[in-house]
Amino acid sequence: MPRRKGLLGLDVSLTTREYEVLRRVAIGETNPEIAAAIGLSRNTVKAYLQTVLQKLGARNRVEAIMRASELGLI
Repeated sequence: MPRRKGLLGLDVSLTTREYEVLRRVAIGETNPEIAAAIGLSRNTVKAYLQTVLQKLGARNRVEAIMRASELGLI
């Protein structure tokens, strides 16, 4: 389970599935592409992504990728 302490002491811990979704978002895959690749529904992928956004304190996919990169998660 990837875990990093970032700026402002934010402790970010992602589950394996959350990390997989984030990694695929970072390489430019859409939610439907991610869903097909890892065998989940689109809604499940969307839910995982929302959780990742919340944990990273990000408002959108781009911001999530930037924060994850700053934290050394991707």
